[in-house]
Parts: sequence; C-alpha cells; structure tokens
Amino acid sequence: MAVTGGQTTYATLRGRILSGDLPANATLREAALAEELGVSRTPVREALRRLDEAGLVEFVPNRGATVVAWTADALRETYFLRATLESRAAGLAADLIGQADLERLAVLIGQMEEFVRATDDAGIARLSELNAEFHHIVVAASQSTQLIALAASVTRVPMMSSYFRRDGARFRAVSNHHHRDILTALQSGDTLWAEVAMRSHILAARNSVAPTVVRDEEERMRVASL
Repeated sequence: MAVTGGQTTYATLRGRILSGDLPANATLREAALAEELGVSRTPVREALRRLDEAGLVEFVPNRGATVVAWTADALRETYFLRATLESRAAGLAADLIGQADLERLAVLIGQMEEFVRATDDAGIARLSELNAEFHHIVVAASQSTQLIALAASVTRVPMMSSYFRRDGARFRAVSNHHHRDILTALQSGDTLWAEVAMRSHILAARNSVAPTVVRDEEERMRVASL
C-alpha cells in the first residue's frame, strides 16, 4: 500500500502525542501544523480526523482540534482493555510465534534497556517507539485478524513525559523485566504463562501511572477553583 501524505502526517502527530511532545489540552491548528511539517492543509486535516477517531484529539467549537486530556477513569479502562486483548494475543502467540520474531523481541529488550533511565524527551520518545514495536510484534504473532484489529483500535496511553522524567526510572526498569518474562514465556510455548505475564505487565503500568493522573486531575481542579 502506498504511503500517503495524510498517513505520514498522522503517524508523525500520533507519535508526538503518545510521546508527550504534544501535551494534553494542546491546540492543534491546521495552518501552523502544515507549515511546520512542510505539507498542505489537506493531509493535516485528514490526520486530525483520524486522530479524533482514535480518541487522541477532540474537536472543540471555536478552538479546533485539542489533544485529549486523560482522566483517571479513562486511563484505567484503556489499560484494562489492553490487558484483556493483549494477554489473549500473547497466549495465542506462544503457539504460533516464529524464531525471527522471538529474536527481534530480544533485540528490542536490549535496546529498551539503554533508555529505561533516560530523563530527556528524545530518550523517552525512543523508549516509547521500541515498547510499541514490542507489543505490536506479540499481537501480530497471534495471527488473529480480529484480535489484531481490536488491539489496534484501543488508544495507547501517552507516555506522559513529565511523569517519566520525574518518577519513572524504577518503573521502566521493572517494565523491561516484564518484557523478559513475556519473551521467556513465548520461547517456552507456555500459553498460560504468556497470558499471565502480559496481563501483569499491562496492569502494572496502569497501577503505576494512574495515581499520577489522579494527582494531576486534583491539581487542575484546585487551580480552577482559585
């Protein structure tokens, strides 16, 4: 399939939102983005429409597209859905994954280890990309067209760079240890272990990030009431 300008623009903006480069409540203006990215307004408009469908932006009257601010409830539900879908995918993958994919997962784990203690936006963004590829490979290895489509439809939670710069190094190190557990389960062909390892991994991420979102919500409400 040919890659269109809209697809490229969508991938660029999606990556910037998921990395936290475009933070919650940021206003995305067509003209400014088109100039910044060196494209016409048409692919920007197409990309914003797709981001809206993916739940990453919303259109606000008289303001245009705005990056969605995650609530604690929305975050918990998203992680729960991912845990359900990806754990099932990991279980199927344990029986079906090929050697090339297993080797690529091992490489990704090693590459992620280089960034688990990163404090800069570039390092955290790179970790996000590697992590997304790891999960994509596992889900794709399930060979379930329905599961792959459902998992892709669940919005990934932005990395929230400010949190990961401040508190995230220990969590990221533990998270990559979970990746090793998942890989070992897949290598062994143990369906149940792979399912449990993936579910535990995703729910641990939920439990680590959710309290920060709650604190951010409380702070926004406190400031708004002043």
